[in-house]
Amino acid sequence: MKDNFASKIVTLFFTLLILSIIVPSTLKTTVVSASSQAEFPTALNSSSSLDSQVNYSLPQFTITHELINLLKDVVDTNRTKGAFVVGLVDPNGTQFYGYGNASKANNSTVNQNTIFAIGSHTKVFTAVLLADMVENGLIKLNDPIANYLPSNVKVPEYRGHKITVEDLATHTSGLPEFPDNYCSEIAGENPQTPDEKIQFQMKFANCAKDYTLDQFYQGLSNATITREPGTKLEYSTFGAALLGNILLSLSNETSYEVLLKKRILDVLGMNDTRIFLSNEQKSRLAVGHLYGQELELFNYSNPIVPGGGLYSSTSDMLKFISANIGLMKTKLNDAMQLSHLIRHTSGETMENNIQLTNQNSTDSVGFYIGLGWFVTTNFGTEIIRHNGATGGGYNAFMAFNPDTERGIIIICSSDISNANITTAGLYEDNPLSYFVWNLLKG
Repeated sequence: MKDNFASKIVTLFFTLLILSIIVPSTLKTTVVSASSQAEFPTALNSSSSLDSQVNYSLPQFTITHELINLLKDVVDTNRTKGAFVVGLVDPNGTQFYGYGNASKANNSTVNQNTIFAIGSHTKVFTAVLLADMVENGLIKLNDPIANYLPSNVKVPEYRGHKITVEDLATHTSGLPEFPDNYCSEIAGENPQTPDEKIQFQMKFANCAKDYTLDQFYQGLSNATITREPGTKLEYSTFGAALLGNILLSLSNETSYEVLLKKRILDVLGMNDTRIFLSNEQKSRLAVGHLYGQELELFNYSNPIVPGGGLYSSTSDMLKFISANIGLMKTKLNDAMQLSHLIRHTSGETMENNIQLTNQNSTDSVGFYIGLGWFVTTNFGTEIIRHNGATGGGYNAFMAFNPDTERGIIIICSSDISNANITTAGLYEDNPLSYFVWNLLKG
């Protein structure tokens, strides 16, 4: 039952939503520091003449009609009523394109200031927060997590092998996707029809918001692991959330959001990236959709937020990607580089490998994981990436190539089951995957 429930949660709750991005058209002169208030170029919109504003000829790094049409196909095929924003960044500047309306009440086209839920991209922020605290000597990657938890919490072990901090950041702890007591009251439900799935999501949102830290730690005490930590990847929102709570316990801050704001968001000037939105930010929200129906604003309970609770704007996310590439220089440079280092193979496989260039060429691909990030390699090309989705009706994809200094972010205000933008993430036999790989590869 728990495995079935976890499968539903993964589908309805987390994987990817990519945020589109905007920074100044001349990164090297306008983004001079994390605190600079750069002016953003006028946003492209779906009704404008793209040819008059963007040069589309590859191999230049540009938003092309082909990319836009591939994304439109994903969003429009199932009549999702969702919107998307795609953004690109490289040393020459940035571009973005928005398609669709923010909501029924707000029929303006989404743009760089529109706010989306970014789901599991939050895990990457938690991992960078960890890397920053490692760089500052506040925690060690090989420390057992029991060192940082209350004495009354029973931390699972496997034959004397302890879960370490690094295991949480690399999804190799052996912990499940969610604690067994998380929304357990709806674990037996098996929604089939669109209406049933919408109602299930509403119930999930309601039961999640009252989940307490004591319940979270009880879920950890209840957990068992079936293999040595650090030996196999098993994607775990539970583990990422636990990591965030450990980092919070090492600070004097009142919440994960405040800690993240002070150590990461303020450094990068990410003023629209938050767990809880202000009324003004809510007015710029792209409302999430499931089967074409608008969903209520979703906020995670405090213990789970480090695993997927952030909202952000495309302009903010562009700053994050730019800093990871190295186009924006800040005091987080070393921490970000630490988070990119390959630590484990992810265990992902694809039948017959993945075609990365055209139908007549099949290349071998390696899949690995760093701190929070997934890393895809292919004959010297390395793409660092992450997916994200939420039960609130969003999904996204972000990736960058550190060698070509090219980055992409895509965010969609529709549930992953209806409009799966994460197929940009180098999936086999998918035109969007081929296009994104070659765009980043250069």
